[in-house]
Amino acid sequence: MEHELALNIFLIIGFLAIAVASSVLLKKLHFPYTIGLVVVGFVLGILAIQVAYEPLVNLSLTPDTILYLILPTLIYDASINMDLKALQKNIVPILLLAVLGVMISTGIVGGFLSLSATLGLGSALLFGALISATDPVAVISLFNEIGAPRQLVTLVDGESIFNDATAIVLFSIILSALNSGISTVGTLVFNSVISFLIVLLGGLLIGSAVGLIGGFIVRLQRNNVPLQITVSLIMAYISFITADLLHVSGVMSTLAAGIVVTLLSNDVLKHENHYFMENFWDYFSFVANSFVFLLLGLTEAQNFSDQTGLFTSLKLMLLVIPAVTAARAAVIYLIIPLYNRFEGGIKISPAFQAILFWGGLRGAVPVALVLTIPNSFPGKDVIVHITLGYILFTLLVQGTTVKKLMDLLNVKAEKSYFDYHKGVSYKVKFPTVRLVELVASQVIGSFKDEGFFVTDSETQPGRSFLMSRGQKYLGVDLKGSVMKVSASNQDDLAYGRQTVYETLVELDNSVSSLEELVKSPEMREIVKEDAADFKTTLNISKYLRKDLITLDLKSRDKNAVIKELVDLVADAGAIEDRKMVLDAVLEREASMSTGFENGIAIPHAKCDASDNIVMAVGIDREGIEFDSLDKKPTRLFFLIISPKSHVGPHIQLLAEIGRKMNNPELREQIMNADNRDTVFQLLNQK
Repeated sequence: MEHELALNIFLIIGFLAIAVASSVLLKKLHFPYTIGLVVVGFVLGILAIQVAYEPLVNLSLTPDTILYLILPTLIYDASINMDLKALQKNIVPILLLAVLGVMISTGIVGGFLSLSATLGLGSALLFGALISATDPVAVISLFNEIGAPRQLVTLVDGESIFNDATAIVLFSIILSALNSGISTVGTLVFNSVISFLIVLLGGLLIGSAVGLIGGFIVRLQRNNVPLQITVSLIMAYISFITADLLHVSGVMSTLAAGIVVTLLSNDVLKHENHYFMENFWDYFSFVANSFVFLLLGLTEAQNFSDQTGLFTSLKLMLLVIPAVTAARAAVIYLIIPLYNRFEGGIKISPAFQAILFWGGLRGAVPVALVLTIPNSFPGKDVIVHITLGYILFTLLVQGTTVKKLMDLLNVKAEKSYFDYHKGVSYKVKFPTVRLVELVASQVIGSFKDEGFFVTDSETQPGRSFLMSRGQKYLGVDLKGSVMKVSASNQDDLAYGRQTVYETLVELDNSVSSLEELVKSPEMREIVKEDAADFKTTLNISKYLRKDLITLDLKSRDKNAVIKELVDLVADAGAIEDRKMVLDAVLEREASMSTGFENGIAIPHAKCDASDNIVMAVGIDREGIEFDSLDKKPTRLFFLIISPKSHVGPHIQLLAEIGRKMNNPELREQIMNADNRDTVFQLLNQK
């Protein structure tokens, strides 16, 4: 038993090692990764058969492996990464291809193959249903590599997800009808339509219910990344298995669960949480795809080594390839032109139609379906052979030539956002490359904390980042030790400059080597202030009143401290809207803690609740947990509320407090002060 477990673990680790090595090698060869894995798996399978290595000879794809282990992973990953706006715009052609298209394809393939003496009409229709399920993994990875147009990616990905569900349902209906002996066409059609609707809609309802529960949990634990990832993993499998146990569509259930969880959690998750979630599912999807395509290659090898019905199947393949290809062409060139004619919105170009036709590869789902056919079913061996044979044909022939077709049709990479919104810019040169990378990572983090969506692109010889929020776009480009910030207009550029400078100030409080850079003339240009008004130090008394100093904070937690200081300012009449200020400070704090080292916190926000900057000071000698950088209790609190127009003074005040609080002697004197006057004088001394 222990030996068997060790062998299984060894095989899993070995497959992962093969996947990693293949990924590196195939990338250098510019060969599609997933298709290359099928070839690698096929070669391994042939070698294992030749040397009679039992662990690999007996290893192959099974229906349960695909349906219950692999498919939920791939569907959930696709659902959370799907561009929902693009899906909404293209949902009509996707559903037409996935539902009507599968039915047309099944009919054409079944009709063609029934003309042969090998398969009867029922068996031919069964094959037509299972072979209609497309698998976009190889094509989508190619699209991602070259940056294919978003509409094309959405059409290929969306059709695959939905037609997997349709093909599975239609296959089950035909197999059930053949086993039960239904012979009346009218009865078969009626039962099929009713079953089809129940299975698809039932899957959507169950998945939505599961997604609601998962989304609610994620909202409650918005800062708990391990829990969020665990919940997403549970959602993927529980939605699929529950639906399957209730005899409805597991594919539609998992799809609905992923979309609902995404919709419910998008507005509360921090961008870094999204980043961790996406990376987890990218990895999980990579592992799932690696295993499924390696196992597919092994299964293909075993299939060709099995001589049962092989010769008959090879002859039948001469009819299968043109039949299924013709069916795909009929689906695309009947449905899409009709859609274009009657649809007043987005059209699907002839070039996209050609790629949809040729890019309709087959993968794991047909394998899972064909292996569920009972052994007693007439002609099963032949159906298995032609299924695996046609899958191999689409991967090795169509999959390796899609890129050439795109080049021939002049389908180019969609113009990246990096090419837009860069009308004005400024550059900052840093002493070292390491320093510019440090500052850039902090700047990018600051943009994320402010609610920006960040995408990055590898360039030669550096990197580019695009930050977008609504209609505001900013770019950060790194080249050597130079960082360039760019935007579409001067207002957005000023916003970017402000963010860069705030980042430098915060780093200056922790990294002494940045002090000279922060005081340099280049940085003074970041904020649009007159040179005479820009000072490296300022008089805090301009913003702090003695009555806004409290020596004995009553609150014992982070949010309560902020509320107590806001109440102090509001009760003194220094701000007009207490709720606006509290919400602004808490929102800023939720994005990134303002608790620094050495027991200092500077909660702050920019909102128009006052005509001038307002500052309050709170002291707690015991210390309060404030999520500080050094994880130690915080004792000195400086609340700063600035009008949105006071960019320069706001930054200067933050910097001045940071500089003063770097003095341990001054910190201790303020902490031990017994009255407001002393604190006020200490903060304003030179």
